[in-house]
Amino acid sequence: MKHLKSIILPLAMLVVALFGTITRALAQEKPDINYISQTTQKIVLPDGGTEEDMWKAMQEYYDKVLAKSVVLMHYTVYRHAWGSLGASLVITLEFDTWEDIMKFNEVEREALEKAAWPDEAARKAFLKKLNSFEDPYHRDEIYAVRNSMRK
Repeated sequence: MKHLKSIILPLAMLVVALFGTITRALAQEKPDINYISQTTQKIVLPDGGTEEDMWKAMQEYYDKVLAKSVVLMHYTVYRHAWGSLGASLVITLEFDTWEDIMKFNEVEREALEKAAWPDEAARKAFLKKLNSFEDPYHRDEIYAVRNSMRK
């Protein structure tokens, strides 16, 4: 019996120690979240520009840049459906981590733009045209999305 106690007591202490370590590790796990960068803006039609031109430019930018990103998980453009004459757009970009937002904005976007339009003059002309549809008074926000509560 004495021999059994000398085995059980250290074993019980080991189980308690492991349980405490596992509990702390679970408590320190970061939550399962993604990040959404959202821009809300009014549609602006520059002189001589049409809404069709805007959508074509946005589609071209999506096809040549956004669709080729390795860190951008999801991209969506929402159009205001009621009131405001439908002149509002909400553009969302979803990323897995905050670091991916930084990587996309500081490195990847420019690299993909240069690959899409190798000629600098053509790239600048296209980006100027695309930006001409953007209201300079827009709203940028970043949200954290808890994936455990997504349907």
